[in-house]
Amino acid sequence: MEKNIKFEQNTPLWDNSLSIEERLDYLTGAMTLEEKIHCLTTGCPDIPRLGIRATYMGGEAAHGIEARHDQAFNKGEPEPTTAFTQPIGMSASFDRELIRECGRAVGEEARALYTRNGGGGLCRWAPTIDMERDPRWGRTEESYGEDPYLTGEMAGAYIRGMRGEDPFYIRCGATLKHFYANNVEKDRIKISSSVDRRNKNEYYLKPFKKAIMEGGAEAVMTSYNEINGIPAIVNDEVRHVLKGTYGLPGHVVCDGGDFSQTVNDHHFYQTHGETLANGLKAGVDCFTDDGEIVYAAAREALDNGWITEKDIDESVRNSFRTRIRLGMFDKEGDCPYQNMGEEYINNEEHKQLARKMADEAVVLLKNENEILPFDENTVKNVAVVGPLSDVWYKDWYCGIPPYEVTVLDGIREAFPNAKISHETGLSEIRIRLADQTSDKCYVGLDENTRLKLVIKEQAETFILNDWGCGSMTLVAKSNGRFVTLEEDTDIIKADKKEAFGWFVRELWNLKWEKSSFTLESWNKKQVIVDKDGHFSICVDNPPARFEIEIVKDGKTAAEKTAKEADHVIAVIGCNPVINSKEEVDRTTIVLPTEQEELVKRVAAVNPNTIVALISNYPYAIGELEKNVPAILLSASGSQELGHGIADVLTGKAAAAGRLNMTWYRSDEDLPDMNDYDIIQGKRTYQYFDREVLYPFGYGLTYAAFSYEKMQIKKERGCIKVSCFIKNTGERSADEIVQLYVHKKGSRVQRPIRQLVGFERIHDIQPKETRKVTFMVQLWELEYYDVISERMILEDGTYQFMAGASSQDIRLEQSIEIDGTHAGKRNPFQATAADCYDAYDHMFLHRGINGSSCVIPGCAGDDPDEMKEQPVSGKLIYHDFVFSKKPLRLNITLKVLEPVKVTVTGKNVATVTAEPVDCYRMLEMDLPENFIETGKPETIQIQVEGKCKISKFVFA
Repeated sequence: MEKNIKFEQNTPLWDNSLSIEERLDYLTGAMTLEEKIHCLTTGCPDIPRLGIRATYMGGEAAHGIEARHDQAFNKGEPEPTTAFTQPIGMSASFDRELIRECGRAVGEEARALYTRNGGGGLCRWAPTIDMERDPRWGRTEESYGEDPYLTGEMAGAYIRGMRGEDPFYIRCGATLKHFYANNVEKDRIKISSSVDRRNKNEYYLKPFKKAIMEGGAEAVMTSYNEINGIPAIVNDEVRHVLKGTYGLPGHVVCDGGDFSQTVNDHHFYQTHGETLANGLKAGVDCFTDDGEIVYAAAREALDNGWITEKDIDESVRNSFRTRIRLGMFDKEGDCPYQNMGEEYINNEEHKQLARKMADEAVVLLKNENEILPFDENTVKNVAVVGPLSDVWYKDWYCGIPPYEVTVLDGIREAFPNAKISHETGLSEIRIRLADQTSDKCYVGLDENTRLKLVIKEQAETFILNDWGCGSMTLVAKSNGRFVTLEEDTDIIKADKKEAFGWFVRELWNLKWEKSSFTLESWNKKQVIVDKDGHFSICVDNPPARFEIEIVKDGKTAAEKTAKEADHVIAVIGCNPVINSKEEVDRTTIVLPTEQEELVKRVAAVNPNTIVALISNYPYAIGELEKNVPAILLSASGSQELGHGIADVLTGKAAAAGRLNMTWYRSDEDLPDMNDYDIIQGKRTYQYFDREVLYPFGYGLTYAAFSYEKMQIKKERGCIKVSCFIKNTGERSADEIVQLYVHKKGSRVQRPIRQLVGFERIHDIQPKETRKVTFMVQLWELEYYDVISERMILEDGTYQFMAGASSQDIRLEQSIEIDGTHAGKRNPFQATAADCYDAYDHMFLHRGINGSSCVIPGCAGDDPDEMKEQPVSGKLIYHDFVFSKKPLRLNITLKVLEPVKVTVTGKNVATVTAEPVDCYRMLEMDLPENFIETGKPETIQIQVEGKCKISKFVFA
C-alpha cells in the first residue's frame, strides 16, 4: 500500500486567480487520455500530480440527505440526517422561503458529511421536477405537483437554499431529475413518451427552464424513457435546450444504469460504444453505470472514430467545472463552505425547520361546523385509531432521521391532560390449513422463525394489514417481525423489522375462493407446505389452501375504543413502498377498502371522528368524506410528522396548506397512463373540465378572508397585479393567495386557468388587511405556436383571477397585452406533420433525418409493429390560406403496410400506397374544387394503415 502520496497543488488547476475556463484549459491539457476516460462516470480517480483526489458526484437529497448505506453498492452504518416532509408535501406549503431554508439545511448537512467522510456527495440528485400529470405515477411523492409554475418556483427555492449565496462557490449543487416526460414506471427503461410541441414547451420543459435560469440548478439527470422514440440519454435537447437555451452551468448525468439499458432494453444501438459516442454528442457528460463498461465503451468509440479526445474533453470540463465551483481545488480558502462540521448535522435549527415544514405541509380538506381546531385544555378523552397511527415509514430516498414522531406521539404530547386510547384497527389472526384433520394444521414459527405447521397451542398470531390492490403484510405478534420471502431462496420467515426494499418481499396476497385462500408472494409465486411442514414457494406443485381464525377483530376493537371517547382521530393512508414506488405505478386511486370500512364503522359510533390522511398522492375519498366532519392531509417522510398533525389539530400551527394536484373523483376521470397530452387528454386543473373532488390549490383555513381592490397594470416585461386580503375571522391565520390567468379568444385551446403567481401570507391577525402584489413575467404567458414553430406572446385580452384555489376565484380583471398575432399557414411551404392543431389516434416518433413523424395508433405503441386490424388516425391543421388553387398534395412518409390516405378540405382526395423500406414522397392529385382561396381553411389528413408521416406540401 502506497503511503505519503503527495497531491500537488502548485498547478493552474488550484490557482484561484485564474478564470474557471483557464483552469479547465490547463486541466484538459495536462490530463492523459486514459485519465479522461476514467472521468466519464460520476466519479474521478486519484491523480496526485494534478492534486486531484478521487471524488464522486451524486447521492439523494429529495427531502434531506439520504445516507442510509443499505444498498449493495453502499453498505455500512447509516448516518442519521434531518428528514423533512416528502417533496409533494413541502410543495403543499406554497412557502418559497420555508422550502429555501429546508434546502439550506440539506446543503449544510451535505457539507458536514463531506467534511466527515470526504469522497463526494456535494452535487446531489435532487430535486425531482417531473410533471405530475397523473396521480397514479409511482413516484408522485418525489416531485412538486401537477403545475409547472409551482414546481419551478418551489424547486427553485429549494435549489437556492442548497446552493448558497456566494456568487461563485456552491455549498451543494442540485441535479434536476429527470429530463423529461418521465411519468410512467411500468417498462420505464424502454417505453417511449409521445410528446408534441405544445405540451413539451408549455408544460414539460417549463419547470426545467425556471429551475435552471431562475433557481440556479447546477446539473441535470436524464430520464430512463424514450421521448418520441429517442432514449433520453441520446436526446439532443440536452445540448440544445438545457445547455444552449437555458444555459445550464454544470454537467448532465444519465439515470442509474441507463447507459447499459440503451443497448440491453431500448435496443437502440448494437454496442455500448455507440451509446457513449451519441450520448456525449447529445450533451450527456457522466454515465452512471459500471465503470468498466463505460471505459470499454469509450475505447470502442475512440477506436472506431465515433468520437475524438475533444469530445471527451468537453465532458471532463463540464464535470470539473462543477468540482471547481464546489471548492474542491480551492488553494486559497476562498470557498466559504469548506470544513463545515458536525454542528450542522441534526442541529436544533434543522429540527425546528422540520417541524415548521411538517406544520405548513398539512392541508385541511374538510372542517364541518368548525369542529377544528381543538382546545387542548378542554379535550378530555381522545381515541387514536388506524393502521398509520403509531408507525413511521421511510421511503426509497429517505435518510435515517435522528428520531421519528408518529401521529400518536404527537397527539399524546399535544393533550397531556387527556386520556389517550389507541387501536390500530388491524385484526389479529391465526392461519390454518383448510380441510385438515391433522393436529399440526396451524401456522407457527420454528426456532429460526421459519413458518411451519404446528399444533393449535403453538400457533402464531399474525397482525394482518391489507393495503389494497392485493398487497398485504403479516406481522408475527410474538416477535413483532414481518413475514418475508427470504432473498434468493424459497424460505418464508418472520424476521424482518420492516416492509422495505427495492423489492418488497414482505408483501403477500390472500387470494380468496369461498371460505379459503391461497397465499401468493410478492413475486406472484404460490405458497406450499413441504414434507417437513415448512412453508416455501413453488411454481409446479399445487398451492396450499388456508383458512383464518379471528383472534381479535380490529375494526370491532376500534369501534369500542371510539365509542368511549369524546373525539376520534382516525389515521389512515399509504406506505411509501407499497403499491406506489419507483418501478411501481398505482393501478387505482381508490382508498384501500379496509381503511375506508374502518373509518365508516368508527364514525358510525362516534360522529366526532377526524381523519388524518397520511398520503403522498391523491385518493378518491368522496364516500369517506361524507362520513366524517373533518379531514387533514399530510405527506409522509418528516421526522416531525406527528407534531405537524397535532399542531394543526390544536391550532398551534395555521391550517393553510394547499393541494398541488387535482383530486379526481374516480379512476374513470383519468386517461391512459401513457397519454402525455394534457391538452387534448384534458389532464390537470388546466384542462380538466368536469367536476372534481378537490381542485388544485384547494385547502381550508381556520379563518375566513375577503379579497378586495384588485389592480392590474403593465410594467416593463411584466404585468403587475395587486389586491388586498382581510382576515374576517376570529383567529390569526395564514392565507395562500393564488393568481391565475386565462387568455381569451386565443387561436388555440389555452388553459381554463393557469397559475402565474402565489404568496403565502403569514400570521394575519383578525380584522387585519394585507396588500399582496404579483409581478408576472410576460414569458410566463407565452404558448407554442405550431405555425411559426416558436413560443409567442399572443396579443389580446388576458383575464387575471385572484383567489384561494383554482376554483375559488374572488377577484378578476382583464387587460389587453400587445404581443404577436398568430400567422397563417402557407400551404406551398412544407408543413411538419407534428405541427398539427388536433389529432385523433396518433402518436409521435423520431423519423426521417431525426425530425419527428406521426404514426397512427396509441401512445406507447411500437412504431414498427403491425397489428391484426389495420390502425387508423387523423391529423387536423387550421388556418391554411391558399393564394391559388392547389393541383396536388405531396406527403413524405414511410409506408409499413398498405395504407389509404384521405385529405379533406372543402372536398376530398384519396390515394393508396404499398409498403416501402424508406421514406418517399406520395403524390396526391386534388380535385379542382378541393379548397377555396383567400381565406383560412382547415385541412384534415386521415390515414388507414401503419405509416410514418413526416411532412407535406401543396403544389
